[in-house]
Amino acid sequence: DKPEHIKARVHKVAEAGVCSALVALCNTDSIASRELISRVYLAIATEEDLRGLIVQQGAAKALLKLAIENNTEKGLIKASHALAKLSITMNPQTTFPGQRMYELVRPLLSILHLECTALENFEALLALTNLSSISESVRKRILAEKGFSKIEHYMFEEHELLKRASTECMCNLVMSDEVVKLFEGENDRVKLLVLYCGDEDDPLLVRAAAGSLAVLTHSEIVCKKVLEVKPHMEMLQSLLVNENVEIQHRGCYIMLNLINSSKEIAEKLLEGQMLEILMAISILKEPERQRGKELCEQCLKRAIEYGIIKPNK
Repeated sequence: DKPEHIKARVHKVAEAGVCSALVALCNTDSIASRELISRVYLAIATEEDLRGLIVQQGAAKALLKLAIENNTEKGLIKASHALAKLSITMNPQTTFPGQRMYELVRPLLSILHLECTALENFEALLALTNLSSISESVRKRILAEKGFSKIEHYMFEEHELLKRASTECMCNLVMSDEVVKLFEGENDRVKLLVLYCGDEDDPLLVRAAAGSLAVLTHSEIVCKKVLEVKPHMEMLQSLLVNENVEIQHRGCYIMLNLINSSKEIAEKLLEGQMLEILMAISILKEPERQRGKELCEQCLKRAIEYGIIKPNK
């Protein structure tokens, strides 16, 4: 059948209240039946405009059970994918209140697997990004379930959407001290983020990588690691002069953190064009660039305190 005919049937079935019946059917011990129920839920959850309706009819609680226990391998994946779809467009705090929000982590991580499809991987990453933005306790649950390595794996993917989605998720995870320590270790994690900040084709990837560095550069160890990456000056300059306001703001924030970390680092950074760029941003008039302007003013003030530049008389 053509997609439009399938979509019409899905809407009719959902609007007839099938999800209420599915909740009752979930009590079956037949794993074959539970797989079929998972497939029906996924078909309905694929239609974004029906997600609110099926949540009202008890889909969230039912899917958590289907995604965790007493299901076929395919059924577990289908139920987990349906949960991911619900978590992308709806607030997890209201869709999965209380303990259910923590129970959601394991099914989402289960479809970050090479045997799952790219779509399943991608939507799981989007859902985890949404989830990891909520609170430190949720981030700790993700880490406790070995989520860091699974999410990080996709940052090395050639698939652009998977690379971007995992980097966006990491941007939330770095708010945890435990994750900061992982970036401070003897590895190339910081280098990867610096390189992604220089990506010319995907501004959303740049924004996510810069957001991660804006948090991580509160660590002096990370600041030193940034300067060990050869194109760090080019990366910083590209962020500071970026047309995208959000990217420029993150670049200014990174720059301030680096300058604040030590006089030695500040002296290395404030050579040549960099000082001119900071001065140029500090006199911008556009209202949308005022946050970046204020950060650059703080950079220049710090440089004066270090004695690197002289104040204007």
